[in-house]
Parts: sequence; C-alpha cells; structure tokens
Amino acid sequence: MKRLMLVILLLLVAVPVCGAAPLRIYVGEFNAVGVAAKDDTRLVLQSLLASRLSDGSLLAVSAVAEADLVVSGTYIAIGKQYNIDAVAKTVTGQTVVRTFVQGEGGQDALFSATAKLAEKLSAELQKQQAAGGIPRVAQVPVALPVRPVNNDIVRAPTTAANGDLQRVAQGDIVRPQAFYRGAPNKGDVKRLDGMFNLLTMGGTDSDGKRLLFIAQDRAVQLIREGDNRPISGFGLGVNDKILSIDYVDPAGAGKPDLYVTVVRGDEVASQVWGLKNNKLIKLADNIPYFFRAIALAGGPLKLYAQEQGRKADRYYGDVYEVVREGAKIVRKTKIAMPRYGNVYSFNQFKHPNGELLTVVYHEENYLVVYDKEQKELWRSNDTFGGSELFYKVEDDAMVNPTTDKYRWFFMNQRILVTKQQEVLVGKNDGFFVIGNARMYKKGAVYSLYWNGAALEEVWRTKDTQNYMPDFAFDEAKSELLLLQLTQREDVLMRTKGASALQIKKVE
Repeated sequence: MKRLMLVILLLLVAVPVCGAAPLRIYVGEFNAVGVAAKDDTRLVLQSLLASRLSDGSLLAVSAVAEADLVVSGTYIAIGKQYNIDAVAKTVTGQTVVRTFVQGEGGQDALFSATAKLAEKLSAELQKQQAAGGIPRVAQVPVALPVRPVNNDIVRAPTTAANGDLQRVAQGDIVRPQAFYRGAPNKGDVKRLDGMFNLLTMGGTDSDGKRLLFIAQDRAVQLIREGDNRPISGFGLGVNDKILSIDYVDPAGAGKPDLYVTVVRGDEVASQVWGLKNNKLIKLADNIPYFFRAIALAGGPLKLYAQEQGRKADRYYGDVYEVVREGAKIVRKTKIAMPRYGNVYSFNQFKHPNGELLTVVYHEENYLVVYDKEQKELWRSNDTFGGSELFYKVEDDAMVNPTTDKYRWFFMNQRILVTKQQEVLVGKNDGFFVIGNARMYKKGAVYSLYWNGAALEEVWRTKDTQNYMPDFAFDEAKSELLLLQLTQREDVLMRTKGASALQIKKVE
C-alpha cells in the first residue's frame, strides 16, 4: 500500500506572479542511496517536495502529461551526513535548473532539508520563468469517462428487523454512500481557522445547539455548532502542550467541567476549567494526572485518570475512576489494565452473554480484545486509530540509537462504545512514517460488533479527504462529529492552517 502513495498536491496560497498561469511541475520519484527503507524514502521525498513547492507561481501536478517541467533527484546518506540534489527538466529533456542541499542529521532532518531544497528550487525557477527561459506546454483538455448506467457497484449488506444479514441482489462491493445510512449533506461543514487536534461535546445552549470544545497545541476554544467564531477560550504557555480535553461531571452534581490534560516540559500539569455564563474559568492547575472521560460499555460518562511514569513507562500504575474535590483529585474504583492498556487506549463492552470484555489499541495500532482475566481473545489484522498528536520528554538513553535526545509519545484515537455495544473507532490511513514524522491524508469511523469470536464491521463512514485528528458521537441524536485537518501550516509560516467540523447522520 505504501507504494500507492499519491503526490501531495500543492495548495495555492498566493496570487500568481504578474497574473500568469502557474508553472506546472511534476515531481517524480527520487533515487535513495545509503538508507535502509529506500522505497519509503523515495516516495516520502516525492510527496514532501511536491507539497513544499508552495509558491504561487508553481503548481505541482500528478502526471507528466500535465506538466511544463519534470523534477527528479537523489538523496544520499553517509552516516549522519546527507545530500539532496534536484534537477528540473522540460518534458523534452532540456535541463533548466540544478540545485542541492546538504547537512547533518540523517533522515530525522528530512523535513527541514526538503523545505530548503524546495525554497532554492522555487527561487531558481522563478528567475528562469521571469527571463522567459522555460517553454510552456499547451494543455489538451482530458475527456472524462462516462460512467455507465448499470448496477455493477452494489450496496453494503443491511440488517433486517430479525437481525439476519440481508444482501441486495448485486453483491458485496460497498458503495461509498452506503458506508453510513443517511444523507451525505446532513449537517453543516464549517471551516475553522487553525490546526485543531481535539474535540469534545460541551452540552447545548438555550436554543438546543451543541456547544463544542476544540483544542490546538496550546489553546482551547468554545464554539457553537454551526459557527466558526469562538464564544470563549484560553491559551497556554509556550512550554505547554494539550494532549486531551474532556467535558464531564464526575461527581454527578449537574455541574460538568472541562478537564484539560497538559504536559509542561517533562511533567504532566493538567488543568480544570469551569463554564459559567459562556465564560471559561480556571478551577485547578498543575494536576499530575492524565485524564480521559469514558463511557465504559456504553454506560454513563465518567472521568478516569492515570499517573505519570518515567521515561519509557510514561503511564504508571492502574487506571482509576476519579472525582474532583476542589483542587484535589480523589481516586475511586480501580480499573486494572491488560497489556498495552492505558487511560487513552482502552474501553469495555459486553459480550452477548453479559461478560465484560476490554478492547485496547496495540502499540502498533491493532485492536486487541481481552476477557475479564486479561487473557487475549482476539487481535485484528487491520490497524485502526492513528494520530499525529505527540509529546516528547528528554531521555539520554535515546541519543545513541536515534541521535535524538527526546523520547516521543504519540496519542491515539478514542475508542467509544454505544449502548448497543457497538465499538466505534477512528482509522487514519495513507501515511508515511520516517522516524517520528507522521502525515495522514484520510480518515474514517468504523462501527464494530463482537460476534462471540471477533469484532466484525457493522458500518463505517466513507473516507474523509483529510486527516481526521478526533471525532465524537452524539448517541442521543445519532450523529457523528468529525474533526478534519483541511490545510496544514505552511513551512514558511504564510498560513496557520485550517480545520473543518463535519456532521454525519447515522440512521
């Protein structure tokens, strides 16, 4: 699947120079020398360079036939030293520009090195273009194939009232619109300025509209469903990073609060905020717990916490149901974790016979189901989850194997369980990983049900065309809320990125 990675197309962020049409560039695969994962590295360089050529006078295209110029290159690594060179040629083979960058850091420096290469290449190409040294290729309109009117594409199986699976006459191929049962345009899609990582529901206003909390790395906003302007919010310090936000009433007193898990440097320093008259007010600070609100087995939403460990063992001890008494966190029921389990990677559901089972994310994103004795019952073949949200702590033990003095910890997607004992999990895909670099390009939500031996798919949403950092499910309204990253922050800081909130009806 990695070999099928597509070139990340350029997002135009500036007006083309002098009103001219942008120069069309096709970035081909790179050659890679002196690296272990040659195929992955070649494709990553291709994708990175195409996405970094973000000047308004340039446009990355996905086929040579559409291009004025073709860019190719070579990446060479010798120890910690690297060199990346690139050459831009016309479609007839005439060399227009040659350039290169070199330095230290190996593959860990690939992002910054590719950005520098793109900047140099863009500058040289603009000079050549201004001097009239680049011939333009006339583009011939491409005739799109007409889809035949037939029933070759068939719908997903549907469930009849008696519980038996019924198939339509056409077969088993899933039509994208049948992934979820509802109108594709149900609910608004709202664009949000900024790259948001987290989403949680915050009740409703006097008009019955949902209030939603969304978070970036160091800021939280409260918005009203359908709006993109914040009602309230707050920011954190430059050394802080938000890992989780959860709106819950652990004491059951009808006064829910926002629990914000924050890491400050190497330490967890979480916060609690109250919502009063649409204003967020800090109630507690520097709490040494990771927080997560979970509805175990589709039951009431409760607050759970886990202590901070050290170095590799970042999550320490058991997970506890907790309540807040002033600035103090009081532990109640203990939830023993099976292997791979921590406060962010688990939930529970009931077997049809009533037995309580636990589902967790494996460290490589497989789903694993355990019985009450913490014996593994099943493990998925497909991976789920996937997140670009991370935090890192300084660890000298990492210097020798990675040349990076930090140990990186990636968060993961939520695992939700409905009252019908369906397990809802997100799945981001279409990514590459070099060291600690991650970039996803599409996401979906899957509903799975335990059939007595394995989790099998009930339904799923069609893939988003963007990375999906978080999602929520309003079971009362049977609606999914999908947070999507629609525009990434530009390397040259010309745009701060954008997100979108989409609502899908599940019927």
